[in-house]
Amino acid sequence: MTSIDHEVRKSWERIDAWCADRLRWRPMRAAADAGRLRAVEADLALTLPADVREWWTLDRVAADDWIPGGFAPVDLEEALETREIWLLVAEQEGDALDANGEPEPRFHPSFLPIALSPGGDGLVVDLRPGDSYGAVFLWDHETWVLGVPLWHSVAAMLQDTAHALESGTPALLHHTTHAGTQPPCVAVVDAAGDLTWSD
Repeated sequence: MTSIDHEVRKSWERIDAWCADRLRWRPMRAAADAGRLRAVEADLALTLPADVREWWTLDRVAADDWIPGGFAPVDLEEALETREIWLLVAEQEGDALDANGEPEPRFHPSFLPIALSPGGDGLVVDLRPGDSYGAVFLWDHETWVLGVPLWHSVAAMLQDTAHALESGTPALLHHTTHAGTQPPCVAVVDAAGDLTWSD
């Protein structure tokens, strides 16, 4: 196990322990095996960062809205299906220019969803080469604008979430200090044992 693998797994264990003590029963996301991940990388002609590979292989990951902003992890197959749908929508929309003559944003083949919100937005990992490789972005289904990364990696997302849950402090502080538009949010558990993130 590499240090990144350990970091991802340790952060998830912290999150899971916190949630297990406070939240009602939660559905689980299916884990992917290493062979399936290699096949996906070959099919998509993309290389997954180590923390993203570890993310998909984690077992017993809750599939409810525990990620800051109210996002629920999806399994690898749902991620691939969502990616195909969003690419089809982008293709059907065709190329268009905004008021400034700039190309309007479209879902890119090198984006891979990892979580979805009930409202239809997603968290995507950017797999394009460059500075944002591996970063986690909000994919707004209405604006299609990436903006500033929410986290610079999946490992950072899990660390931020674990810290916010354990300390009762806001998540997404790093994002907002870098001119991000998503507000910091704090975990709130109601009497029924449901978790929400409040601005």
